[in-house]
Amino acid sequence: MNDSTQLNGQDQRRRGRKKERRKQLNVPTQLSAQHDTLAERRRLDFILIAVSAGAVLGLILMARTFYGPNDISRWATVYSLAERGTYNIDETPFPTTIDRVRLNGHYYSEKGPLLPTLLAGEYLLLKKLSFGWLSFRNSPVSVIRIILASLNLVPLVIFLGLFSRLLDRLAPDPWIRAYTMVAAGLGTFLTGFSFTLNNHTVTALSSFFALYPAFLIWCEGQRKGGLFAVAGFFAGFAAVNEYPALAFLVALGAGLVWKARRQTLIWFLPFALLPLAGHFWTNYLVTGGLLPAYFNKSAFVFPGSYWSIDPISGHLMGEKLIDNIYDPWPVYLFHMLLGHHGILSLSPIFIFTIIGAWRFLRSRGSPLRAFAALATFLTLLFLVFYTFFGPNRVYGGYSCGLRFFFCLIPLWLMLLPEGLRGRTAHRWFRGMALAFLLISAISVFYCARDPWARSWIHEYMYSMHWINY
Repeated sequence: MNDSTQLNGQDQRRRGRKKERRKQLNVPTQLSAQHDTLAERRRLDFILIAVSAGAVLGLILMARTFYGPNDISRWATVYSLAERGTYNIDETPFPTTIDRVRLNGHYYSEKGPLLPTLLAGEYLLLKKLSFGWLSFRNSPVSVIRIILASLNLVPLVIFLGLFSRLLDRLAPDPWIRAYTMVAAGLGTFLTGFSFTLNNHTVTALSSFFALYPAFLIWCEGQRKGGLFAVAGFFAGFAAVNEYPALAFLVALGAGLVWKARRQTLIWFLPFALLPLAGHFWTNYLVTGGLLPAYFNKSAFVFPGSYWSIDPISGHLMGEKLIDNIYDPWPVYLFHMLLGHHGILSLSPIFIFTIIGAWRFLRSRGSPLRAFAALATFLTLLFLVFYTFFGPNRVYGGYSCGLRFFFCLIPLWLMLLPEGLRGRTAHRWFRGMALAFLLISAISVFYCARDPWARSWIHEYMYSMHWINY
């Protein structure tokens, strides 16, 4: 071998080593670029969260103290429990509510007592820390707004922050990520009902706080006991605030038992029982039994009761509007999906959820297939229950949205990015998606006048005399 051959070999080896070093040096650069891109997207998410929080806070600050029988019923319990030491609402500064029952000669709210009990504790703490200035006597408006902010605004911000982290896995495309974050912050009724005291936003946010650790357990293989405990507690809390959400608790628990039996039984189950125990205890304090007053039909029968039933017709004796319509089930199902209370007519962004769920259900290798199956099962179960087995076909009364389905919104949002995937390069698709988001936002902020009123579609149909309620 001559000298030139040896030199050529050495040059090739040096070039190879330099090339390898450049590759090694480029790996951190690539990782750094990916990290910078992710950090940039999260910074945009923080801007969207701030805008959403500002919108909700503005709604709370300009909101009335109460809007109707639904929230009055709960505020009356908070006042009575904190100021009078009793659950009965015989004497309160609030107007008489139709959402009440009569037991042992006293009136009580028909709503579940656990949430008002917790809020009464918060009220007493505020009153003590402010040396009595923050009270229903001295500053009722300030008290109500502070409690609403703690109940709806703070959890909503936490939800959006965690949802942003979830989108790191669910929506790598920046346009889809931004679209989904705006939809979560400004395009659902979780925002539209955030300035009134209700159980539906509480249930929905609780369901997400159960879904997030469940996602880490199911999709990322994490097995920390704390994740199971958090999932169990919030799934249980969702169930006691919205009774049909018991199906969510059972389905989620069953899935986690199948995935990690020991951790579910040790951590998920005991923590799920905590809110259930609180629910039954407070019900016992009100009714003397474990069942809520809502299930005692005789408690609704008293002079002047809004809910008195005509024994001949089986309909309400008084109100002749939405609480007494008894629509045929095909009409009822239509209006729940596409009509004046329609999930898809008022919030067409969830059309992409249907597409995403279908894609995941067909993808055997996707870990999110289980969440698509959960969403499909619960949505169909709720539709069947409220169409055929609910108390009356009344759409939940006058409400800007189908409020009994709000607890499924976080689950629907998790599947939404998949429904957008693969089409965002087309201008027509982006335009259609933005139009759906615009309609959804209109439905949300139409609630600002009164969430316990007709939706904008309902109002239009009523003004055109297509319906008479």
